[in-house]
Amino acid sequence: MKILVVGCGGIGSYLVGILGALVNTGQISMDVEITLADDDTVEKKNILYQNFEESDILDYKAEILADTYGFLSQLKRLKKKSELEGYDIIIGAVDNSKFRKLLYKTCVPEKGPYWIDLRSEGSSVAFFTKSSANTVKAMLGTIDVDNEESTSCQLEYELSEGIIQLGNRVIANIGAQLLLNRLRGKDNADKFIHRF
Repeated sequence: MKILVVGCGGIGSYLVGILGALVNTGQISMDVEITLADDDTVEKKNILYQNFEESDILDYKAEILADTYGFLSQLKRLKKKSELEGYDIIIGAVDNSKFRKLLYKTCVPEKGPYWIDLRSEGSSVAFFTKSSANTVKAMLGTIDVDNEESTSCQLEYELSEGIIQLGNRVIANIGAQLLLNRLRGKDNADKFIHRF
């Protein structure tokens, strides 16, 4: 079983920590190969709401997390369909529409791998999973297809005032449960959207 986690920032950094604990306690088999993909480095502002420390600044997020939890890493931004091949489950924990479009067009078709798309913006959270309801058209309707700029799991106006919300940590925990459900052969809901 091969799992790819794309994005190691606000959502992904906490998700990876949870996955590491689940592997250590035997809830996820040691035979499961987990790869982390992210081309970003830790910045000082990330320390406020991501699972990193000041000593990590300027280091690659995926590399830090992979070394800490014993996973594999790819220090690049995934842009091609071929880069998503060979995985059984892909978890999107990214903050941009460009990757989401690639994920949907690659994985939504019936033969594509199972996928989980995790989202957070301030105290709002959402997830979508592979299901017959989540067609390419339906999923593209959930994003701003014209805006490919990266955003943040925190709202910019709140960040500027020093306010940090925990939606990213909430959805990271939910994402870990969705993965456990899938690994245990249980069904997941096709979507969940909530504002706390």
